[in-house]
Amino acid sequence: MDYTAALVAYTWLHPFRTAACVLLLAALSVPVYLLTCCFIRPLVSSLRDLPGPHNDHPVYGNLARIFGGAPGEAHIAWQEAHGDAVRFQAFFGKQRLLLFDPAALNHVLVTHAYEYPRPEEARSALAMILGKGVLFVDGDDHRRHRRVMNPAFAPAHMRNLVPVFFKHANYLRDILGDLVRTGAPDGSAWKDEAQRVAYEAEKKEGTEETVQDVMKWMNRVTLDIIGEAGFGYEFNSLSLQHNAFGRVFSSMFSPRASAIKPGPRAVLTQRFIAGVMRFVPIMSLADWIPNASMRQFRDAFKFVETESMKILQAKKSEVEKDGLDSVAGSKDLIALLLKSVQSEGKASMNDQELRGQLTTMLIAGHETTSTALTWTLWMLAKAPAVQAKLRREIREAGAQAKSEGVDEDLESRVLDSLPYLDAVTRECIRLEPPVTSTIRQAAHDDFIPLSKPVPSASDPSRTISSIRVKRGQFVFVPIRAVGLSKDVFGDDAEEFRPERWIESEDGSGKKIEGGVGLTGSNLSFLAGPMGCIGYKFAILEFKAILSVLIDEFDFALRDEHMQVEGRAVMITRPLLVGEEHRGNRLPLRIRLAPRDEGDGSGAH
Repeated sequence: MDYTAALVAYTWLHPFRTAACVLLLAALSVPVYLLTCCFIRPLVSSLRDLPGPHNDHPVYGNLARIFGGAPGEAHIAWQEAHGDAVRFQAFFGKQRLLLFDPAALNHVLVTHAYEYPRPEEARSALAMILGKGVLFVDGDDHRRHRRVMNPAFAPAHMRNLVPVFFKHANYLRDILGDLVRTGAPDGSAWKDEAQRVAYEAEKKEGTEETVQDVMKWMNRVTLDIIGEAGFGYEFNSLSLQHNAFGRVFSSMFSPRASAIKPGPRAVLTQRFIAGVMRFVPIMSLADWIPNASMRQFRDAFKFVETESMKILQAKKSEVEKDGLDSVAGSKDLIALLLKSVQSEGKASMNDQELRGQLTTMLIAGHETTSTALTWTLWMLAKAPAVQAKLRREIREAGAQAKSEGVDEDLESRVLDSLPYLDAVTRECIRLEPPVTSTIRQAAHDDFIPLSKPVPSASDPSRTISSIRVKRGQFVFVPIRAVGLSKDVFGDDAEEFRPERWIESEDGSGKKIEGGVGLTGSNLSFLAGPMGCIGYKFAILEFKAILSVLIDEFDFALRDEHMQVEGRAVMITRPLLVGEEHRGNRLPLRIRLAPRDEGDGSGAH
């Protein structure tokens, strides 16, 4: 009887004992795994012999330094201390390779680009927002997408879009001109109401000036441009009568920065949530989360997805009904893309991929250019002599064009031929690229060459001329930090000096040229087969808008004490120190530029 009872008891308790053992094993395995990751993984990494900063934290590694400073600040300090190839530590002992060396960057971004794709987690995050466009795919799919898209982004087609750029830039000029003449206030331009009242009290009677958040206006003009030039769609954002698509899109993709910089703990939490979302579609997940902002984003996401598909289907219907001749005269990129798709046949793109291209163009052709223009106006506002010199060049080109019978707007060939406008463009996107970094992942074991050897961390008498990387190794490309390299740009690399791109007349200066990037010695548009396919579109759009604004207006700081810093949330936007609670913005004083300006003093 006792034996039977014991047997029954054992049988009944056995599942619970098994579960307890599993739980105990899991409880012991987690700390062992974490200890192995944080302390053993760095010792066996293929990068262990590379120089780099001392590990700051067993879990967060060196990430606090990256998140705690301005974009690229930590990377620049590490380059100066350790050389052009640096090892640093990310979460849980994971080693990251940071590259500045031109030969190494050329290897990763150009000659072996498809062997270093974007990591899956980065591609998945992009796909949730942009769809499966050219920024999502890699390998053969990326080659196919680029082949189909190349005709739409040919230089000849980009030149045909320049009148669209000027059309909306001129409309913005007229709007800002009215605001200057009436002195209409912009409530978002001030820290608080008291500051605005003080400005109005100090403003001289009869002064034609307005203070405006220029970031807001750059967002609107570039949204209207990409709408018409990208897919023949009118957002009407500048007129402040923008349609539902424009309103929803702006609310989704213009995040307002937090006053608190994200630390490693917050970033780790965000990555955990992103990891969950890769397995649970974001829209389905939002249905179960009782969070108003998440549901608002879900609704906005679905709306943008539906509207963009409507635009695409309308274009396709035209082609199916009337043939390719129906879009033969169209200049927008989607029309040209559909023509290319038709000629490619089955080996082209499906509807999902086409919608991905549309939303990718919408983001890449809007947010990045608007942010670059915003930073440029800030730099010019701080450098009145540069602003005046640029204005003279633009006006002289305009006068020359008129004498030759050309209309008010400059042609694309003239925009491309203005040396100082080109120098200012290069200098601004070098100093403040909208995207400050990118990451790649080795698809297989490889050796990355270095043009300049770095000292070994374990034996300083020995140097390393190539880096052995294992399959899965993350490679960090610090776009902004590369553009601030003192080896290329000299000791004044962090200064705004457009003249560095122009050969000095007396031969005392040397023109900056060559380098890895498409725009010479910087990576604002990356490089190689996975570089930005629309860089020519972006440059022409940037120059057209800037030429119109600088010809007409003089820009100055709102006040001499305002301090601006970059805050990166995918795109690095400006934020006023001490006014972080007002979100991303850049208020500047705007006046009409004098027409008789000849001494280079500007109107400051």
